[in-house]
Amino acid sequence: MNDLDDALERFQGRGFEYAGGLTNHGPMAVEALVELGHPALIPGFVDAYEPRLPPLESGNWIAPAHRMAARGRVERLGDWRVTFERELEEGHWSDLVRREARTMIAGFFSGGTHGLLRVAHALRALERDETPIRRRELAFGLAYWAGSYQELPGVPGRCAEPGWGPVEMLTRVEPISPADRVPGFFTEGVKALDSHARCVEAVEKVDLEIPSLDAFVGQLCRSAARLYLRSPGARVAYVHAVTAPSALRLLLPYLEPETARRAAGYALQAATALHAISSCESWEEPDAEVRKLAEDPAEIRYRAACSLEEHAIKFSEACLREDALFPDPAFRIAAADAALHL
Repeated sequence: MNDLDDALERFQGRGFEYAGGLTNHGPMAVEALVELGHPALIPGFVDAYEPRLPPLESGNWIAPAHRMAARGRVERLGDWRVTFERELEEGHWSDLVRREARTMIAGFFSGGTHGLLRVAHALRALERDETPIRRRELAFGLAYWAGSYQELPGVPGRCAEPGWGPVEMLTRVEPISPADRVPGFFTEGVKALDSHARCVEAVEKVDLEIPSLDAFVGQLCRSAARLYLRSPGARVAYVHAVTAPSALRLLLPYLEPETARRAAGYALQAATALHAISSCESWEEPDAEVRKLAEDPAEIRYRAACSLEEHAIKFSEACLREDALFPDPAFRIAAADAALHL
């Protein structure tokens, strides 16, 4: 057993959330440490992170007829875990992802985007090596997606306007005023969107006749990375506005074409929601240390990994992944900032 499997097994003995609703980022972070090229740091990260997590909750299988009623009920996370573990015993994991994504993709934001994120990291781990522990990790990811299921208001593309894409959305949507925001975790904060008609209208204008999903995701992540740099008081929100859309790349090989097209719209909706409820732009020039680090991607990887901070690890890895596909200084500067300051 290697360090990643050992870490995943340890985290699989722990709950999905802690401290009243914070997501267990452990499994995603250790997988990202492998991608950053520093798997030797996995045991230290687990030793530091695992003690904050409660024991794993027990559960019971959910019959197919009762699954829709159980979706979005966090008190049934244990039941969803048991259910997907059994599903994986009866078929191939790629078929299960393809089937579940058809109906769950509208809940891209579920668990503050962490349901989809945990699935994406599990898929990448399985692509490296298919082991029983990694298949079980996929069951955990799907369970978190289903149990925390949450749809945002509006249907992306319902009133599409040609040319209305990710750059237009994230630069033109008017954020919710601080006085009208809902306090709490992101999953609570987005409830303010119910009375923010202009944001919902913008989501429904998005043009999903997309020539290239790769380019669409790249544009969205680039726009979100630039907003991260302009909003140092809301770093964690914009971390997720990058990591979740970027994680869609890891799912695309397992999605049917129509599901993939819809997924692009819901990724944009999730990033727009995070921007609308969190924006607090106060541009500050990146400091000299950040700019120097941004010149060396290998050093960014090392500094992010050594931070042992889950968001810095995941965000830096996602930014460098996007930069490799669609190079832009904003990705490297944002990754450097996260490695040093998150």
